[in-house]
Amino acid sequence: MYKPADASGKAQNVPVPVMPELARENSKAGLEAFIGYWYATMSYAYETGETKHLLPLSSPTCALCASLKKGIEAGWQEGRWIKGGTIRSAAIETDFNLTASTQVAAVQVIQESIELRMPGGSLYQEPTAATNSASRASLRFDENHWTMIDLGLIR
Repeated sequence: MYKPADASGKAQNVPVPVMPELARENSKAGLEAFIGYWYATMSYAYETGETKHLLPLSSPTCALCASLKKGIEAGWQEGRWIKGGTIRSAAIETDFNLTASTQVAAVQVIQESIELRMPGGSLYQEPTAATNSASRASLRFDENHWTMIDLGLIR
């Protein structure tokens, strides 16, 4: 049974996100489904410390993708764990163009506050506040799958 992280320990039995079949389509609906899956996988990484599922979804040239992955991995070192940080992509706007090599989407990203906990449950640092922000995502469809090639905050 799923149990979220708390001050006494790590999350348990966190369901691994499953890519919907629709996310394998080169279509507006497929793009939107993939973006939702990408953020669900990022949320899973925050909750579990497991970043391996992100690797096939993001280009090595995506600097923010790599930075987020690195930050999650650092947070989970030395017996620490992350409480919170759950992400959801609440709204996605895109002008999908089947003939374009790259698709761009504006994504509303809502993330819970993040508490980094040490063995024993004490806070490692001050919690990071919850956010409701917008990101600009650039994606490419190759060989029957989407890849996040660039990601940035819209300010």
